[in-house]
Amino acid sequence: MISHPLAFMRLPYDVLVAMDSRMYHYWMQPVHYLVRTLHILSMAGFFGMDLLFGITLCQNREKNILAAVSRLLVRWVHSLFAVAMITGVALFFYDPVHIGSRAYLTPKLLFIVLAMGLAAIGHRRVYLPALAGRGGASTPARVVAVASVVLWSAVIVASCLNSEGVPKVFLR
Repeated sequence: MISHPLAFMRLPYDVLVAMDSRMYHYWMQPVHYLVRTLHILSMAGFFGMDLLFGITLCQNREKNILAAVSRLLVRWVHSLFAVAMITGVALFFYDPVHIGSRAYLTPKLLFIVLAMGLAAIGHRRVYLPALAGRGGASTPARVVAVASVVLWSAVIVASCLNSEGVPKVFLR
């Protein structure tokens, strides 16, 4: 019996088994922890920069400060996001049955899709004007910035919930 409220969203076991490749698993095994470390570092850097951009966007500062911060961060944010996504997919295919069977994988993927959709929508309306120095602390910009930080925080929370099982209570 599955007691998780979002269990209906889990990937079917047959699909996970079909994605499993022992050859890929054995090939990646010697570098698995390096890839995992790179994934965690790139994800942390991406989230930190997204948080910094969101805070800067929400502040009532001069537009040239926002433009300078945006120009400084945009290349790093895109690069770290790409590394986090590539290493995340590589880690998923390392053991898709084990990772895909975790309770919070599907909500994590859902939050990632929502955050990417928000970024796609907010790109022209918020991020490009900020890079050009025309944007700033308008209400839509603040909403997009806060929503982005909330969604990426939800991705991290789902990842943390996936990393370990529920603690066992030993009764005497």
